Amino acid sequence: MNVLQRLNAVLDRKSTGVAKITGHLGGSAWAAQSQTGGNLILTGEAEIGGRVFYDQYTNRITGRAPDLAVTDLPLV
Repeated sequence: MNVLQRLNAVLDRKSTGVAKITGHLGGSAWAAQSQTGGNLILTGEAEIGGRVFYDQYTNRITGRAPDLAVTDLPLV
């Protein structure tokens, strides 16, 4: 294990995003649009038109998200 892998294992860095599923690409791959309008390819379980939480480092879907307006608040 290299130094970066060890550091990541210790810190267990996670960054979660919310995206809307726009299409199925086959298998477990899904086309999605992030809150900021960027296009993504996510992997996992989802359905077209639904919102999901996903890990921004791995692009893996981690669960269903509620279909509500979401706002990012900056930390000062």
